Amino acid sequence: MTQAAFNFAPNGKWSDRSGLRVEPRLVTGKPAQAGTNSIRTATRPASEVDPGDAIGFEYARYGMVPTAPCLWPGHPIREGWERGRRLVGRRTRPATLAVTRWLALRLAAWQRGQAFDDHQITPQVLRSLEVATCCPVTGRALQQDAEVVAVDLARGWVAGNLALMSPGMAERWKGIDWEMAKAALVRAQAAPETLVEGLPLRQWRRIVALKSLATPLPHDEAARIPLHVLPPNRLRLVNPIQELQAVLTLQLAVPGWGQRARGIAESMPLALRNEFNLFFNSLLAQALRQGHGSANVGMRDALATAWGDAVVMRRWARFTALVDAELAETLVERLTREPMPGLYVVRHGEVEARQEALAA
Repeated sequence: MTQAAFNFAPNGKWSDRSGLRVEPRLVTGKPAQAGTNSIRTATRPASEVDPGDAIGFEYARYGMVPTAPCLWPGHPIREGWERGRRLVGRRTRPATLAVTRWLALRLAAWQRGQAFDDHQITPQVLRSLEVATCCPVTGRALQQDAEVVAVDLARGWVAGNLALMSPGMAERWKGIDWEMAKAALVRAQAAPETLVEGLPLRQWRRIVALKSLATPLPHDEAARIPLHVLPPNRLRLVNPIQELQAVLTLQLAVPGWGQRARGIAESMPLALRNEFNLFFNSLLAQALRQGHGSANVGMRDALATAWGDAVVMRRWARFTALVDAELAETLVERLTREPMPGLYVVRHGEVEARQEALAA
């Protein structure tokens, strides 16, 4: 099964595509090997480097100092940091915000004994998440203290499972798994005016919507979830029907949607065209009623809000009743052949298949 990730590029450019790696590798007891590392490999075989030592070395590489608890004598982080200071000297690299977040994530994962995909999660990948300007749950503007979270806690720190959130929500997110989110949403819907676990109904709707995009679900269950949150940059969608849901929704978020909508309808099987037109026109009408106009950012917010409308969901349900997972994949592949302005859709199954073919 192929999976889609959305790369939202400012000014119509494909941002940080070079940061995408297509060979997954989970690292629990090995050091990071992403990027050029001639100094480290010249002094010690990578297989012999303690993961804490490797993290400390990266702190030195970027001219940064680890947190105080890691500086006790004999601590692996300190040993790696001191080794790096001796070898790197003044040849340090710029410690950007993305680098700071990357090192903080690696350190936290190592301290908790969590797997961290340091081959795919790089500073470049984290920098691409900065396309987001608002927290996907609270809607508040993101500042420099925004934190990276693993969307699906079960999958952990792997590429395609990351999002940027405000600090308060990021801390809460660590304790919210898929089952808890669903249960909390049910409670919030039963008492819309009451806070559940300190959060209002609209935020629980967004939490469930965001988690569902990265959580493998039965086809029928995934089809029933409103898209209250459009997929963050580089999030890998794992359910085919939600890939189709996102691709169709994002058609309205960029210029030229009228012409594309006609092309989409014409490319669909005859049995789907009428239901598609009813759904698509309802989504458009509800989005325009939000009063955000056609500006990209405002239209994205309006589209997410439009998914809360009962008519939109009813017509989406009628459309998806005719679409199984296989057909959804076929439609997504067809719709993403031509990139939309400012949006690049990565079909991971196809990329990995080509990579394997080249390696064979």
